Amino acid sequence: MKRFRIEVIDRDFAAVLAAKTPAERIAIADSAHRFARTMLRGRVLQLYPNWSEEERQLEYLRRLLGHGADGYLAACRQHT
Repeated sequence: MKRFRIEVIDRDFAAVLAAKTPAERIAIADSAHRFARTMLRGRVLQLYPNWSEEERQLEYLRRLLGHGADGYLAACRQHT
């Protein structure tokens, strides 16, 4: 059985976040999400350099959306 690990923010970082406005906290989260998506795209390209752009995009979406994305990806394939 896979064990999940909950990471706790350290007190100093929590204090920095607490001093931010809600808009600033959303901007930080958005920036982190954009960075993670960029890294994921690069990883898929690195792993599958011979795949078509469409195949890489579908793999990217599968990894981004998780296992529950199968229905969504099947619908994407039907429209391409």
